[in-house]
Amino acid sequence: MFDLASIFTKGQEFHTWLVEERKINPETISKDQNKKEFAKFMEDYNTATLPDEKYYNMEAYNRRMTALRQGEFVPPAEDSYDAQADMKAINKAHKKQAVEHDSYLSREQLMELRKVQNERVEVGKMKRLGMDVKANMGVRMDGTQFDD
Repeated sequence: MFDLASIFTKGQEFHTWLVEERKINPETISKDQNKKEFAKFMEDYNTATLPDEKYYNMEAYNRRMTALRQGEFVPPAEDSYDAQADMKAINKAHKKQAVEHDSYLSREQLMELRKVQNERVEVGKMKRLGMDVKANMGVRMDGTQFDD
């Protein structure tokens, strides 16, 4: 993490950012304005929100661009093998997946619901045939409506 004292180590990146992103000539601004702009630069640097990779390490960026111009194959900057991440992925794949229950009702409650469903089908058939049907047939009673 960098602070205002880092202007000496990140000067090249800061000046490039001033010219390219802020459109400010670093030679024409006051010391006070320079400090304010550097504070903005450091905030973006520390939160990794700068718009281009070159503002983080100008020398590495220039070496990479020179190699590309010469026709060399240069892997992307973030292209590295992480053995730990690979092992985590393998272990995660082998772990038994937690089975989510299809229902949170007990077996008895499910059987009661099936019984009520069958009664409702039966009531529907009886009504189509013109038969008299009991008022509570096909209705699930949990016993609470009779409690006082």
